Amino acid sequence: MKNQYTADALRVSPGKSIFLFLCWWILSTVLASVIIGYIGTTTIGRMRWATLVQDIFMFIMPVVLTMLIVARQPMAFTGLGNRVTSRQVLWVILISILAIPAMNCLVAWNENIHFPQSMAGLESVLRGSEERARGFVDMLMGGDSVTDLLLGILIMGVLTGFAEELFFRGGLQPLLCKFMHDNHHAAIWATAVIFSAVHLQFFGFFPRVLMGAFFGYLFCWSGSLRLSVFAHALNNSLVVINFWLMNKGIAGGDINTLGSQGSTVHIILAVASAVATGAALYYFATKISQTSCGGK
Repeated sequence: MKNQYTADALRVSPGKSIFLFLCWWILSTVLASVIIGYIGTTTIGRMRWATLVQDIFMFIMPVVLTMLIVARQPMAFTGLGNRVTSRQVLWVILISILAIPAMNCLVAWNENIHFPQSMAGLESVLRGSEERARGFVDMLMGGDSVTDLLLGILIMGVLTGFAEELFFRGGLQPLLCKFMHDNHHAAIWATAVIFSAVHLQFFGFFPRVLMGAFFGYLFCWSGSLRLSVFAHALNNSLVVINFWLMNKGIAGGDINTLGSQGSTVHIILAVASAVATGAALYYFATKISQTSCGGK
């Protein structure tokens, strides 16, 4: 079966394909901005509709329009046509759970970065942007009913997970890989950096880069976008569920504090989490994966 690694996967050059992809993205983003401006974000309901428009126009539409033109087999090139195994899914769940304390530690470190006094103004602007983004997400996940939970999982978990993975791993990553002469690792990390930068949240930048790289390697190792979509949706859904449980007063504590408190116990937990996650990733790459990312 042809996939993104075949030599004749594109009808036009990688450079022209990326340029077309960028043009479609700019056009779709403008259209999304107009529609979202009309809908507004003053209520939770309107924010949910705005998120739906954003995911469809900014992330799904550019990939569909580009691949229909440049890819000989769009489903294969994006990895959507390739299946995953139940074993792969179970290992992704395990890795995601194992990584929680280590990722929390990295998140806490990134959030506590402080700029030199000469750059205090820039830090203030970036932290203000961070707070606005967090406020948007918190409002979107507001509510403590079962309907709120299900809508949160559907919109922020499933839809956003699918849309962002289709755009970054299904569209951008394979195009960059072909542009970089099949240097898979460079394409994965370049896409991860862009993925994090697009979120415009510096104080969450480094954890999001690692998360993006994880999704990218899952795509590369499995040959299927479905696995990275599942991993992304799982990660987002866990955030939604944790937030909902705290809203309900059911959760005794925030799972995001595991490994991030700075005490000896939390440090040991974070280190153990990092080691276990690394071992699980190595096992997945060498024993579970269906494809190889190549020597480059």
